[in-house]
Parts: sequence; structure tokens; C-alpha cells
Amino acid sequence: MNERLNALSLSLPRPQTDAVLLSLLAASASAVAILIDPLAALAVVLLPALVLVVMLFVRYPRIWLYTGAVVNYFWISSGKGDTDITIAEYALVAFYIGGLWIWLFAMVCIKRKRIVRNIADRVLLIAIGAASVTIVLALANDESSPLNWLREYLLFSMMLYYFPWREHFTERKHILTFLTITAGVFIYIGVMNLWQYVKAASNILYAFEVWSSRKTLNTHVFLCAMIMCFMGTFFSGTRKARMGMLILTAFYTLVVVVSFSRGFWISGVVGIVATLWILDKRKVLMFALYGVVGAIIFVSVVQLMFPERAELILKVLQARLASSTAGTQDLSVLSRVYETRVILDTIARYTIGGAGLGATIVIYDPLIKSFTRVGFIHNGYLYIWMKLGLPFFLAFYFVWFYTMRRAYIVARKATEPLYRIFAGAAFGSLVAFSLLNVTSAIPEVRVGFYCLSVLFLAISYAEAPPEGHRLSITS
Repeated sequence: MNERLNALSLSLPRPQTDAVLLSLLAASASAVAILIDPLAALAVVLLPALVLVVMLFVRYPRIWLYTGAVVNYFWISSGKGDTDITIAEYALVAFYIGGLWIWLFAMVCIKRKRIVRNIADRVLLIAIGAASVTIVLALANDESSPLNWLREYLLFSMMLYYFPWREHFTERKHILTFLTITAGVFIYIGVMNLWQYVKAASNILYAFEVWSSRKTLNTHVFLCAMIMCFMGTFFSGTRKARMGMLILTAFYTLVVVVSFSRGFWISGVVGIVATLWILDKRKVLMFALYGVVGAIIFVSVVQLMFPERAELILKVLQARLASSTAGTQDLSVLSRVYETRVILDTIARYTIGGAGLGATIVIYDPLIKSFTRVGFIHNGYLYIWMKLGLPFFLAFYFVWFYTMRRAYIVARKATEPLYRIFAGAAFGSLVAFSLLNVTSAIPEVRVGFYCLSVLFLAISYAEAPPEGHRLSITS
């Protein structure tokens, strides 16, 4: 055996000899690992593949970003606040958060490249960086745990993804490819939502079953997509593009409707009307016409698909809208009132530094008529203040409303259809989110941060397209 190996080594050049010996060594190690621990063998096999993938992403960062758009389905669909963290969640955090922070470190510390373009970029980076010290306050206040603090803190990093998107999507085709992949992912999620609702609604007998069968997964992104597609329907440059956007608008609107979330309905309408009002007031009437036609089609489809249950479903929808005027007589509104009182008391105790990310509160829930401890806070403004304190609250919402102002100015000045659509969608979505943030905290869910980052990218691209000139926003 030794003689054969010597003959083989003499007949090959030195680099090939080393490669053969390394291959034999790897094979031997794998064989031993399989006998000892199959999981270790899997790690031995996957490690070289992982190294190759990382090298590919470093060499071609747009592949990393496009891959992230696909994997985003798993990212926003996992992490429901369970105590146990799965291996898949560790992998997703390493991919998204780890990849982002490595990119930021490489750009700033190694390449010495300037990634800050305006005051909003600077304030956001400083605020998220400074917020890392709040773990000390959270532990000192004894209102959270290190793991819960870390979980919520890492979510804020998702907003920073518009930095690598903006840096590497240097052509129109890049950002359109990214948005197409993202749309495909959420079309799939939307189809699954609708299919699950159709199956559930086929067996309902009572009104409460209509309510309980609703699908609210990722409604934030569907609202954002609906507004963007509406802008595309009104302002795309070609009839073919407008028709395509109209079809997508109808789909995303349907997904938002079956969420039975009146906050999303109302804020979406306000965001669209506000944007059309500043861009072309005549299109507000067209939007109203689309709404009437869409409602007629929706009612007809419901009656066709659920002939025996259509009246029940439509009554629940009507009741949801009517209850918006009921004030505190509505139990869901009353529960928000109780929640707000407790949050304001907590803010009074931790005004400057906050109670800490991961902090929970005890509230009275009139729906179940008992006290319960919750970590999710429905008001996004109070959420930021209660958990991170007044300075971060001011910094975060400065970036939010400063970006909204930029979107407003660019939308009115832009003449190229794509830039007008992007700026209009960013403005309309931020207006809608500003309202929705009172009853459904945008900065507390993964998809909320993802939407904010996409909107920041859209306005950045519309304001300073790589192939065009920068629009002035000084007026």
C-alpha cells in the first residue's frame, strides 16, 4: 500500500500530490466521524460548502442580497417568541444579522468607504449603536433578560439593510430584480394565506369562526405592497405595466381584506388618498371608482365561493367597519386603553433610559376578563419610548418623519415614472404606517423592520438614482 502511494506521489506534480493527500485525509476524517458521530460527519461535509458560499457572497454581494430576499420567507415566518431557539433560527440570525454586521464592518473599517449620505443615515446608525448600552439598564431594572433583550435589539438591525441594498443595486435592473424576487416570495405567502382562509371559511357556522379563521401573517408587507402597486397602477409609463400593477394591487388588497384588520384597511386608504392628493387630485376619483368596482367583485366572488356562508362573512366585515366608531364600547379598543395606561405608568418610571428591550407588562384583557403578562405592545410610539427611552424615541422617529418628508418632496418633483412610483409609495406607506403604528406596532415585528428598510431604499433610489442626477430636497 505504501509503495502504491509513493508511486502515485512521484507521478504527480507537487500541487496535485498535496490535493490527493488532503482528499485522502478528508475522506479518512469523514469515515471516522461517521463511525463516531453522524452529526459531526455532516459538519465536516458542509463546512467546505459553507466556506465556498461565503466566498461567493463576498465576491458577488448582489447574490447574497438576492438570496436574502428568497430566504426572507423563512426569516419572517419563524421566531414567534418561543423560549427555545432552533438551529434554523440560529442559522437565519447568522445569515441576516451576522452577514449585515460583517458587511458594515468591512465597508467602514476595512474599505473605509463612506456609506452615510444624509442626516437620517447618521442618526439611525448612531441611535442603533448607542442603544446597545441599554442592556445594562434592562438588567439593572430587572425588567428583562439578556436573551429577550438581544432578540429585540437584533431586529432593529434589519432596518440597516438598505445600506447594502443601496450600495450594490447600482442599476435599475438590480433593484427591479430584487423587488421582483421579494414580490414573488410574498405572493406565495399571500396565496397560502388565502388558501388557508378558504379552507377554514368552508366549514364556518358562526360569526366568531369567521373572525378566528382570519389570516394576519405579514399583513404589514401586504399593505406596503398594495400601496406601491396602486402607485404603479396610476403612474406606470406603459399600459402593460399599469395592467400588471392593477392585477397585483387586486391580489394584495384581497390579502389585506381577509386579515379582517380594520386598522390596516383604514390606514391603507388614508395612505393612498394622501399620496394621490399631492400627486394628482383627479386620480382620487379614479381610486374611489376602483374601490367600488373591487367591492362589487369581492362580494360576488364571496357569494359564488361560499353561497351558504356569504351573508355571515359579509356581516362580519360590516361589523368590523361599524365597530370603528364604537369607541371604548369596542372590547378591542378598551383593551388598548388598559394597555396604554400601564405603558404610560412604566414610561413615567423609566422615562430616559427605558425599561429595556424584552421588558413585559401586566395588563387587564377585557376579552378574556383576566390579567395577563404580555411582551407585545400595540402602540409603536409608546413601545419605543417604554423600552428604549426618550433619546432613542426622538432619534428613531426623527428618521421616520424626515424620510417621509423627503419622500413627499421627491414624489412631487420626480417626472420619471419609476422614481415617482417609488417616492409616492414610500410617502403613502409611511403615512399609513404612522396611523397604523398607534394600534399595531411597526417597529416590533420582523416584517415591519423589513418594510421600513425597503421604503428607505425606495426613497433613496428615487432621490439619487445611480444612472441619474440627484433631486434637491432643500425646498
